[in-house]
Amino acid sequence: MSLYRRQHKVRFAETDYAGIMFYPRYFEALNATVEDWFADVAQCRFEDMLDEYDAGTPLVSVETGFIKPCRLGDILTFTLKVTSIGKTSLTFEAVTSCGEETRMRATLTHVCVKRDISGTAPWPPVIRERLAVAMENQD
Repeated sequence: MSLYRRQHKVRFAETDYAGIMFYPRYFEALNATVEDWFADVAQCRFEDMLDEYDAGTPLVSVETGFIKPCRLGDILTFTLKVTSIGKTSLTFEAVTSCGEETRMRATLTHVCVKRDISGTAPWPPVIRERLAVAMENQD
């Protein structure tokens, strides 16, 4: 399995007056990519995690470097790589590119939390196994 990639077209509603992508929109697109990764790679949609395991996986830490602005009409590729899996955490390295040009890099850490948000919880065993397999199988 290769690294996980999703494309995203920068739309008018995501830009400022100069046509540059507003930085919170990067985080929305990154979160959508992580949500798609869970569904496509870990085979656990966020809604299934809530319904079947009484758990969620919010973003708890992000370190971001904006290298070059993205503009209206750009076709961006968001690429995810799992770099670590903990008892309750999962860390991704994310790269946003436009063609061959890197536009943003980020390190994202998500945790498994109880649905009642009373604290973190260990990954359910079936999800933990899928996360491990996904990490093993990336290029």
